[in-house]
Amino acid sequence: MLKRIIEKNYKWIIAFLCLIIVLMMLEDIFENQQLTLDMVVYKLVILNLRSEPLTVIMKVITNLSSAYVLIAITLGTLLFIKNKKVGLCIASNLVVTTLLNQLLKYIIQRPRPDGYRLIAESGYSFPSGHSMVSMAFYGLIIYLIWKMVKNKKIKYISCGILGFLIPLIGFSRIYLGVHYASDVIGGFAISIVYLMLFTNITRSVLQLEKEKVKMIDKRKMVKLRKKRKKLRNSFKYAFEGIVEAWKTEQNLKIHFIIMTLVIIAGFIFKISAMEWIVCLLLFSIVISLELINTAIETTVDIAMPEINEKAKYAKDIAAGAVLFSAIISVIVGLIIFLPKIFG
Repeated sequence: MLKRIIEKNYKWIIAFLCLIIVLMMLEDIFENQQLTLDMVVYKLVILNLRSEPLTVIMKVITNLSSAYVLIAITLGTLLFIKNKKVGLCIASNLVVTTLLNQLLKYIIQRPRPDGYRLIAESGYSFPSGHSMVSMAFYGLIIYLIWKMVKNKKIKYISCGILGFLIPLIGFSRIYLGVHYASDVIGGFAISIVYLMLFTNITRSVLQLEKEKVKMIDKRKMVKLRKKRKKLRNSFKYAFEGIVEAWKTEQNLKIHFIIMTLVIIAGFIFKISAMEWIVCLLLFSIVISLELINTAIETTVDIAMPEINEKAKYAKDIAAGAVLFSAIISVIVGLIIFLPKIFG
């Protein structure tokens, strides 16, 4: 069961892990702390690997993600690929990732490494623009080749070369001394999350699944439609359940009010990224348990309308689970906020 869930949702699990990595890095960056990763990579790369021949190679590799090269490739796809939608997807991807990178740099404003640069660069450091844009740009091209090219040799070779090029570009930015290792890893992680969303849009725009759908017979199509309808209904019924619980359960309203107050306090006291993650997890646990408790109480009342000791026992245990999670949440909340209030 767990294996099946992971197989179906592995993309979103990867996206979640990438976001956690970025948030953990940002916590240290905002507190002006030196990341251990950056110091280790600095000693390994800057102090031990630099040489004149390798420097020439790294300068060539880093230029493969320069604005001139990426714009030239984009114009080439617009001019020479018959399906103009492909070129438009690549062009829009380049524009969006560039703007997103500049926005993040402006918000975070991390200074670049100083004292050991081999090339001149301006602007802020996190996330690395070359790393972030190359992952998004070449990553999308890999996706398009994998989906649209039928010749397996061309597909595997081109995807392999581009897949190897992306980390090389990131490494070149560290080697040349214009970015920390965390800048590069953070740029890659952000682009992976972004690509998962953008490739869904691309698949819809280019209708990449059209040929597969044609090969499915009528019976399978009916089953597919039923499955999609069932999925839509499951979301619909879930939201209806939350609304009904909100209308009937006073405790749920109290939990939501407390959650709102904690969120406001989080913005006021500027809690860290990890503290936000802890708070959000506790919100979800307490509210989910309250919803489960409501479902158990309703089911027991239907199955056993008359007074019954075992029915009371089941209700008490469910209510106890909610109470226990709420107590732990209050303790964690006090640990997070008391030092900020009285500090």
